[in-house]
Amino acid sequence: MTSTPRTEQPVDGDRDGSRRSSGAPVQPARRPDITPLDEEQRHQVHRVLRRHPACPSCGNRRRWAVGDALPLGFLFLDEDQDAYMVALTCRRRGCPQPRTGIVMRAHDFLTT
Repeated sequence: MTSTPRTEQPVDGDRDGSRRSSGAPVQPARRPDITPLDEEQRHQVHRVLRRHPACPSCGNRRRWAVGDALPLGFLFLDEDQDAYMVALTCRRRGCPQPRTGIVMRAHDFLTT
């Protein structure tokens, strides 16, 4: 049985979600439980990273891109209520698995 190719285009442009029909980039939908970090909070995460081990894939210790934070306390019963998973991306070229994360307490990086 052969399948016929679909000729209709999705409303928002490419199927991979990279461009709208107007040419503007499409932002992925943000989960409501994700906590975006500002520059000061990212700086605090970098300060904590100085004391922690290296990238589990390549051994990088210094070059990290800090992403957003996901609260873990409501997801996992064995985590503290103020525990967050902070997304990290290794910026060393050739790292085989550049995406990882670190669990942090809210008072270590969230400023009031």
